[in-house]
Amino acid sequence: MRSSSSWSTFSLGLVTVSVSLAVACGGAPPAPAEAPKPAAPEGGGGAHKPAAQDDKASKAAAVDALVAGESKGGACDEGHKAALEKLLADVEAGMKAKNGEDGKPLGLQLVAKRVVPLGSAAKSMELAVTGKGTEVHVLAFGVRDVSLDVLVGNAAATTLRSPFQRTATASPLTLDLPKIGAIDEVQSDSRQVTIKPGQPIVVKMTGQGCAALVSFLKP
Repeated sequence: MRSSSSWSTFSLGLVTVSVSLAVACGGAPPAPAEAPKPAAPEGGGGAHKPAAQDDKASKAAAVDALVAGESKGGACDEGHKAALEKLLADVEAGMKAKNGEDGKPLGLQLVAKRVVPLGSAAKSMELAVTGKGTEVHVLAFGVRDVSLDVLVGNAAATTLRSPFQRTATASPLTLDLPKIGAIDEVQSDSRQVTIKPGQPIVVKMTGQGCAALVSFLKP
């Protein structure tokens, strides 16, 4: 019995020494391998940004070429003219539907609307105003910068802009140009002038390419 006990003690010591040596010599079981991270999906959110920028740049270049050709030739591209005429129809409908602060219709009357080819020199046109009203609103719109002045008699009437310049239509201003697409950043200018009943006004416009001009009389 004594020898058996000694043998057990000796065996236990050997096991202890073996384990200690194994630890000391780097025999510990390896850590579990880290699971591979899933690859980023192709066509992620960042992938669309350069494409969107390229599309915007190509659209801007196409618009520049369009207005440059119109300015040089002194005539409107047919597709551009049709888009401006549609915009004028939308503006006319929106303005005629305007109500005053009391909720009653303003009764704005159309004075004139036209598509005007612009170039390096300012273009002047006289607009006949009929009716008893004395308040006239003149609005201009284009795909590139457009500006106007309104003269009553021989002097500039005012630099006051119309409150309807950015709210002339029920929905945001847009131009849908063939072969180019929708233009959401439509440029505009306006004047609100006071005249004597029946007095004509002279509008001077400057800009590039073709633009839309429309005016209304408040009775």
